[in-house]
Amino acid sequence: MILFGTLLLPRVVLALSGAVLMACATEKAPEAERARDSLVARPVAVVASAATKPRRVLVGGIDLTGIGYDRGSSSAPVVMIDLSDFACPYCAEFSKETYPAIEKEYVKTGKLFFKYVPFLVGSFPHSDEATRATECAADQGGFWPMMNLVYQGQREWRKGGDPYPLLSRMASTAGLDTARLGVCFSSKGTDARTARATKAASELGVRVTPSFLVNGRPIQGALPLADFRKVIDAALMVSRANK
Repeated sequence: MILFGTLLLPRVVLALSGAVLMACATEKAPEAERARDSLVARPVAVVASAATKPRRVLVGGIDLTGIGYDRGSSSAPVVMIDLSDFACPYCAEFSKETYPAIEKEYVKTGKLFFKYVPFLVGSFPHSDEATRATECAADQGGFWPMMNLVYQGQREWRKGGDPYPLLSRMASTAGLDTARLGVCFSSKGTDARTARATKAASELGVRVTPSFLVNGRPIQGALPLADFRKVIDAALMVSRANK
């Protein structure tokens, strides 16, 4: 088991204190108000499992094992958890503009274990359909390419009307079996998985999307890449110092 503390360098906290909150509120109250009583720092543990089993991730007393989708090595010194809603514009911004650099610099180099947890805020148009279609894509091993396409086409499927035809075309572009996807989508068989993720987000105190935990440290909103680098690099420094 790898247990991560919650301490970050003071200069990083100060650097982020003046950042504009670029996030979607999960409740009707203003975003800044919701952020005051949101995620709190928690110890994070990652347990390496057999290749056929999901990596065990514990955040405080909350077990995220099997919830969401993982990238990177479970032995990485930094764990980053992303809690997002597919219909949140700022979640799309992070996924499209910031995450690719984080993956290249930290995930693929073995420095960061990344867990993406898609859940339902409950106030965005067609979020449930987009989430269900992406979870159904996951049943075919196509979660990540479908996720990318869903975020890229967010403006289109969020508009009025039935979003499924567009989501189905995205699945086809991702090389998935659209007939199988349609059966899965109609049966709503993945909704229990989404409900579990939504419950976990609530238990963690998520009030805005996207919300992140970096070695247990809460980060709210789609911060610029430079700020995420500061947070991750600080966590790496703490990890080295604790060895």
